[in-house]
Amino acid sequence: MFTGTPAQLRRLETQAAEYAGQIAALLARIESLGLSEVITHVNGRITGPGFEIRRMQDRWTVRT
Repeated sequence: MFTGTPAQLRRLETQAAEYAGQIAALLARIESLGLSEVITHVNGRITGPGFEIRRMQDRWTVRT
């Protein structure tokens, strides 16, 4: 759980939103290849043409 100041929280949330924007742009670029859609699943997996992203313990992994 976050225990910093409100200013630190706002800064980190801004940074997280910027990273999320970068991820969304990359997913759009993958879809623009025209191979297939990128799909999110209810269990938190993200699959696309030739890959699967999923949470394994404490980090994200990619399986090709």
